[in-house]
Amino acid sequence: MEITLKHLQLSYRSRKKRQLFIKKTVAAVSAVILIAVGLIITFIMGQTTDEAEDSVEAMNRNFIMEEDNTQNTEDRIRVCIDAGHGGSDCGAEYQGSYEKDQVLAIAKLVQQQLQSSGIEVVMTRSTDVFLGLDERTEICNNASCDLLVSIHRNFYVGDTSVRGFEAWIHSSKPQDAYELADYIMKELSGIEGVKDRGIKTGSMTDSEEDYRVNRDSKCTSCLLELGFMSNSIDTELVTVNKEEVAKAIADGIRSYLDTVTVKK
Repeated sequence: MEITLKHLQLSYRSRKKRQLFIKKTVAAVSAVILIAVGLIITFIMGQTTDEAEDSVEAMNRNFIMEEDNTQNTEDRIRVCIDAGHGGSDCGAEYQGSYEKDQVLAIAKLVQQQLQSSGIEVVMTRSTDVFLGLDERTEICNNASCDLLVSIHRNFYVGDTSVRGFEAWIHSSKPQDAYELADYIMKELSGIEGVKDRGIKTGSMTDSEEDYRVNRDSKCTSCLLELGFMSNSIDTELVTVNKEEVAKAIADGIRSYLDTVTVKK
């Protein structure tokens, strides 16, 4: 089922507004109770009227600060970065180099780039550990992430000339996922030497059978294939120039967030 970006945004904002209203209500009730207790204590201890007013004002300031902190937390964008494979699952292997290591290095650099912009990042893995496909989407969903970007590398048997970067989205072609992938691919294709293979739906084996991260994540998502390990040009881009590639991915994510309203 295709969900329009407008409907997604309305549902998302509505849910977050309800959650924020509940939190504010609870905080307001707590503040009233604290103020009442403070006045009672003030009366019992025989404080002057000025001292009592100072106590109430102090408690009001604390309440306002707590409310502001809640608002800041609710407004924060949260992005999940998924480094494919890991641990006993090495992914593709070529000339002694493993996909799991290359994508983790890129993922960590993307994390640094996003965090420098004040974006909260949830990593499915930050070390060489094995994670099942269900675990990856559970991490993303449990953290209520706004976006999920899964990072992988490709491989072609028998022809080392095949190369290029590509993005994969859900087979239903959701507009939000397409736009996210498009922003990222535009940034990547701006790097000298990168061949843009476009945005694809489903998976390599079946255009109607989705990658698990796109199928089961509850947020906007895409899967990136950062070139072919079997091609020397692509591999140099992802290893020697990995900082540039990571910045392009982060810039694409930032451009999407700047253009599309997903703020809570």
